[in-house]
Amino acid sequence: MPRVTLADVARHAGVSRAAASLVVRGEGRLSDATRDRVRASMRELGYVYHRGAAALRMQSTSTFGLIVTDLTNPFFAEMTVGFEERLGRDDVLAFVTNTFDRPARQDALVRSMVERGVDALVVVPVQTESGSVPIDAGGLPVLAVTRRPQPGTAYLGPDDRAGGRLAARHLIDHGHRRLVYLGGPRHGSARQERIASVRAELAGAGGSLVADLEGRTSVETGQDAGRRLLESGTAFDAVICHSDEIAFGFAAALRAAGRAPSSVPMIGFDGLAVGSVMDPPLTSVSVGPGRLGAHAVDVLTALRAGAEPAVELLQPQLLLRSSCGCSGGIRS
Repeated sequence: MPRVTLADVARHAGVSRAAASLVVRGEGRLSDATRDRVRASMRELGYVYHRGAAALRMQSTSTFGLIVTDLTNPFFAEMTVGFEERLGRDDVLAFVTNTFDRPARQDALVRSMVERGVDALVVVPVQTESGSVPIDAGGLPVLAVTRRPQPGTAYLGPDDRAGGRLAARHLIDHGHRRLVYLGGPRHGSARQERIASVRAELAGAGGSLVADLEGRTSVETGQDAGRRLLESGTAFDAVICHSDEIAFGFAAALRAAGRAPSSVPMIGFDGLAVGSVMDPPLTSVSVGPGRLGAHAVDVLTALRAGAEPAVELLQPQLLLRSSCGCSGGIRS
């Protein structure tokens, strides 16, 4: 959609562009009624005052915004490094901030980024039970990553259905038919797509998903859900963890229960570097978070040049270590 301009606001409010400009800058001698009318038009049209653009007009500010859910998540930390390293090649800076999965905070941060005149925006959308929170950036080039956005917004992320197939098929090929999926928010698009593929692979092999425990992406979820799984007495063969962080927590739950982590075949998601030093080293499905962050810059650059918003899925690989019972390697 085209960016809403100050001229659009002025026409909608029935005032001159100069009067509308005075309202957004908080200057001039205008009646309260006029100011209220202009502000109402701004809200209705979704207009955001660009402080950077006001100073530089149509010049680039050489800044891209990146809004993630939580930078303490190692996946987003590695993705951010890839994003910034790629931007640095073009002398572009990044504004990086966190939503903490709060819808109102996402709205406020997007508006703040636009006000500060960023050239483009990457967002990990907040997701609720009703779907992804819309990203209203007033016409600014926007790319959603890792979580499916509302239709019409450009998207870059892992092929989560393929990732679920990779993990399930590998465990099935090792003779495991009773699988557990551990962690991830139930309404999250990545979780839903992975589990759909896991169930399909199991059904084709005469197996079943014997437990499906949700939870936020954190080590604590792995510990808590893992403890509940072990205490439930559910018979299972292997575990697919929604993230490497959750796998780390599940390994801790096994130790706390007096069991070695190597006693339960497990696969994580994300391919974090730290997974290679877990005991046993963690097998993981990954597109490479740094690679995703770097490629996001290229997609944004194309959007700024006029490319139509599209969906691009990165194909995952299975990083074979020993937590699944294998030796090292990579499988696509």
